[in-house]
Amino acid sequence: KESDLMLRLAFEAKEALMRVSQFDVFMTRTDDHFVSLRERLAYATEKKADLFISLHADAISEGVAYGTTVYTLSETSSDELSERLAHEHDRASLLVGSDLSGTDDTIADILIEIALKETMPRSEALAAAMVEELLYELGAVNAEPLRKAGFTVLKSPDIPSILIEAGFLSTRSDLDNLIDPLWRKKFVTGLQKAVQ
Repeated sequence: KESDLMLRLAFEAKEALMRVSQFDVFMTRTDDHFVSLRERLAYATEKKADLFISLHADAISEGVAYGTTVYTLSETSSDELSERLAHEHDRASLLVGSDLSGTDDTIADILIEIALKETMPRSEALAAAMVEELLYELGAVNAEPLRKAGFTVLKSPDIPSILIEAGFLSTRSDLDNLIDPLWRKKFVTGLQKAVQ
């Protein structure tokens, strides 16, 4: 199951990052229960996160997809698969990160736009570093590893955020990789180096 595989990968990533003394790592879940998209963003905001990484391993019902991809936020998806995955993940459109309740809509929109202008380049820099380090460690990633989509978990205006599609459960080689401790160790090493 994706939830089991990603929880294992998240624990391994946390352990690797915690070995680097400059990081505190908080996980949105530590067991096999669902945490809503809104709760994930709210938790990151509550912890005053400096960055947010969402790990996934989806299965697709049409076509073939394989390899690791890294997403940053965009209201328009970079391709049809990205659009389909974002739609399946996110049925809501929300921005979390500031308490703008009671604020005039125009002012709130301007404040969010200002925050995003600073945050988006940092998200994109993290995504580029992630792809570079994962490619180095794993030897291969998806042919188009940097993508954009409107995933809700990427919509915090003040926390640089990326979504990593570690692989596709519908592709046997990706599933084998996600189960393989050696592959996961290489993945985690790449993730750690990119965050550093």
